[in-house]
Amino acid sequence: MSKASKKYRSNLYVQDIYMSSLKRNRTIRILLPGAYFRFPERRFPVLYMLDGQNIFDSSTSFATPWNLQVRMDKLPYKEHCIIVGIDNGGNLRGSEYLLPHHHKLFHHGEGNKFVDFIIKDLKPKVDDHIRTLPDHNNTIIAGSSMGGLLAFYAATRHGDIFGKAGILSPAFWLYPSVMHFKSKVFSKIYVIGSKTESKGMEKTLSKTYHSLHNSGYPEENIRIIIKDRGKHNEKFWGAQFKHMIKWLMANK
Repeated sequence: MSKASKKYRSNLYVQDIYMSSLKRNRTIRILLPGAYFRFPERRFPVLYMLDGQNIFDSSTSFATPWNLQVRMDKLPYKEHCIIVGIDNGGNLRGSEYLLPHHHKLFHHGEGNKFVDFIIKDLKPKVDDHIRTLPDHNNTIIAGSSMGGLLAFYAATRHGDIFGKAGILSPAFWLYPSVMHFKSKVFSKIYVIGSKTESKGMEKTLSKTYHSLHNSGYPEENIRIIIKDRGKHNEKFWGAQFKHMIKWLMANK
């Protein structure tokens, strides 16, 4: 088989990193796509995924995993990106993904510190050791539920770092004020959810569009999708991945 016709597969690497802003360690799961090995001279966009233990392997996932390694291998090379999955903190997930705020479920929020960890600790290490495209147009952040809340915060407050974001079924009800902001840099934001996953999701996604529009986001930077059916779980979110990444990677 010639090099041109050989199908290159992705490789997954797992390691721990110290979170200086939160004073704790965290497992990171890095997927180098097949194109990374097929084209050794190229650099690649990076997708930072929250709830990293749920996106690759059933042995670590809370439920049915997203199966992103399998899904990435099925994508055309032009849509390949490096995926950096960041495990959540287990019983610390609620505080890590919520912004500083006294909530009836969580007494404090560390979301701003978690985003600082990605910006100041994780991203520099990834860019130093892997062939990345480090500019904001090639740096994506994505998450689901509370992870979607935090990814939205990161993209709308740090658009100079995260030029693109995937927001799946965001738990904005936990922190409604995340929708009130003024951005100097307009990220490209993809938001998806379903009418059947929760009572208020359709209304939430409509509010999300108006929040982005009223903050000056160009129409071409916004994609809001409301599915007729879908549950609030990894199986639903994983099935949306190829559509999300195709739109985010287009005209990068």
